[in-house]
Amino acid sequence: MSNGDHLTTHRGLTRVLLLALGVPQALVGVWALFFPRSFYDDFPAGTDGWVNALGPYDEHLVRDVGSLFIALGVLLAFAAFSLRRGTVIAASVAWLLYAVPHFVWHVFNLEPYSTADAVVNTVTLAGTVVGGLSVLGLALRRPAPRPAAAPAGDGRARIGLVSDDRAGLLARAAYRYSKREFGAVTEPLRLFAHHPRILSGYAGLEYATEKSDRLPKRLKVLASTKAAALAGCEFCMDIGSMISGNEGVSEEQLRALPAYGDSDLFSEEEKLALDLAVGMSRTPVDVSDELFERLRGHFDEAQLVELANEIALENYRARFDWAFGVGSQGFAEGAFCVRPEAAPVSA
Repeated sequence: MSNGDHLTTHRGLTRVLLLALGVPQALVGVWALFFPRSFYDDFPAGTDGWVNALGPYDEHLVRDVGSLFIALGVLLAFAAFSLRRGTVIAASVAWLLYAVPHFVWHVFNLEPYSTADAVVNTVTLAGTVVGGLSVLGLALRRPAPRPAAAPAGDGRARIGLVSDDRAGLLARAAYRYSKREFGAVTEPLRLFAHHPRILSGYAGLEYATEKSDRLPKRLKVLASTKAAALAGCEFCMDIGSMISGNEGVSEEQLRALPAYGDSDLFSEEEKLALDLAVGMSRTPVDVSDELFERLRGHFDEAQLVELANEIALENYRARFDWAFGVGSQGFAEGAFCVRPEAAPVSA
């Protein structure tokens, strides 16, 4: 079931407009609430004052207006960060209920102002109305159905992939990073782009994992590639084989992964890391005390966390990709690619 209460198009523009309306409104409110006399005499800064030209000073009225301005600004800012359709519509309607009468009244009461002040006043207040109407229009607009065809990969993904022109600001930044690192935007990334909030959390985890360096990258790549083979994820084995080769893992070692325990191509630490990958990839997980004690003999606490995170993340990737039918993208084309292994089942 889809959730229609989240804006899916023009998210960046909607957020910018809401903040452009709400932040100045809240700041003006702070001025009026805490420095009412200064606000009455000097607002807006750099003019002879627009408020004092319209009537006698009333501290109670000025402070009340300041409080309401702050409340309205907070509502707009909250809508900007939530980007829930209902919240954005409510915030824009509330804004227009203030901005339209405010603009109309000033249009018919410009006599106290100089010509320059009258022009600036009219243009500024007209902008608040146009901004509110723009936000409301964007919130009411329903996105066109997304095409089922995928822009990349083997086309087997079960939902449409988010193309470059439909991606939000965060997704576009992630796409650029993917192109720089792998030469192409990965299909799973185009799937995550459907949900910017989850994309941001996932990207943060991937970035932290990538930048962690308590262990040699080659060791971690071996463990994650083994986990990918056990999960049988085509995409994970494809890109994992490419990354392994880039980190100095030989084709002979990749071929030996299914029987690594009997191979002399791996060091003791590498075999322990692969043992952990096998245990964590079992159903249910089976990491014995004996194995953990052997791991502690070679790795400190932070290194163990880093290694387990690498393996767990690969299992997460594999299961996510399996659910959406993501296949190989040809990253290992022309080189050896690991094959699926029968996933071990715990007793």
